[in-house]
Amino acid sequence: MELVLNEDQKLLRESAEKLVERCGGAGKHRNLRNTEPGFDDSRLKTISKAGWLSLMVPEKSGGLGLGVTELALVLEQAGRGLLTEPVAALAAAARAVGVGQAATGASTEEALNKVVTGENILIPVLQDPLVPDEKRERIFAEHYHYGYQLTGVRRGVPFSDAAHGFIVDANTSDGIILIIVPQDTRGLNIKISRSVDGTAHGTLEFSEVTLMADELLISGVRQGEALAANIHDRMLLGVSAEMLGVMEQALELATSYMKTREQFGHPIGSFQALQHRAVNNQIEIELTRSLLYQACEAFDSGNGNRAMVAAVKTRASEAVVSVTKSVIQMHGAIGFTDEYDAGLYLRRAMTLAAQYGNAAEHKERYAILSRMDKGKGGSSSKRRKRKKVKKSIFAS
Repeated sequence: MELVLNEDQKLLRESAEKLVERCGGAGKHRNLRNTEPGFDDSRLKTISKAGWLSLMVPEKSGGLGLGVTELALVLEQAGRGLLTEPVAALAAAARAVGVGQAATGASTEEALNKVVTGENILIPVLQDPLVPDEKRERIFAEHYHYGYQLTGVRRGVPFSDAAHGFIVDANTSDGIILIIVPQDTRGLNIKISRSVDGTAHGTLEFSEVTLMADELLISGVRQGEALAANIHDRMLLGVSAEMLGVMEQALELATSYMKTREQFGHPIGSFQALQHRAVNNQIEIELTRSLLYQACEAFDSGNGNRAMVAAVKTRASEAVVSVTKSVIQMHGAIGFTDEYDAGLYLRRAMTLAAQYGNAAEHKERYAILSRMDKGKGGSSSKRRKRKKVKKSIFAS
């Protein structure tokens, strides 16, 4: 199946390629490792000016009103250039604030403007509502005067050291709400640890964090769970697109090396064993690309399901680590040195593969979601078939 883009999508991808070529690359990534906050603020401003952060914000809230397919197109290029800016998280956060603003009438317009301009790093701290009870990290919200008081813990939050605030899904006695928690709120404690690629992840501890609902509430209990699940899936698809770009560029690095490196008087690319390895890696990439963009197209057209998203994250997480490890081996001894670029792609792959849940976790989610979808019966699927279907961006 070949991805067929319309003219707007082609222009978007071309502009993303040029931006990444100008602002990204292994050299810049190496210089940013282990710095605070692990990405370039000026590059994030450039990304925001290009409109990446407002891609999925509804038009009535001032955004571009596009879908997760367009987000995947730009994030694929970001992965190629080893960009570490939290584009997927911020784009999802911007959409959450935009949708919440329209749905609840909450005073979040200023927060939205600051997110889409890159001025405010607002990170979603969302947990899949279908996480098994034994693995669930609930944040409880008790009614307190005109707001809420939050208590709980959430682990593995990327970019938490750079965040100005967090979008938190909190359990109330009536259901799940989404609420913004500023980073400097009293009672919020953040513990930071570094990933292998130099970016930071943190553990958020909420100890009677008191918030005023009229200023910070994004979604009430009616839309809270559905919006949390939707934003969670958009982040998963975005990160999967980044992983696709990482393994594409890593394999290109390896094939270029195989054409120039000689052994026994011949380029190593002429050796059949390495040719087979390169072909297997390309197959992994193409399978990931096909599944990713099919899921994105289905998601945008309203015909997707959450099990598809779990399948995409599973495949991308497994494939990106497999391909980048293979690239290291194809380079031989030089691939293991820190000075060579191949190792940067492996480290980035390892971080993204674990972000928002590793392959094993999403395999479990896929099984749960598939059973739930099957349990809904066939009548709903028959009704979906009778709906008018949008023209697909795929052609066989």
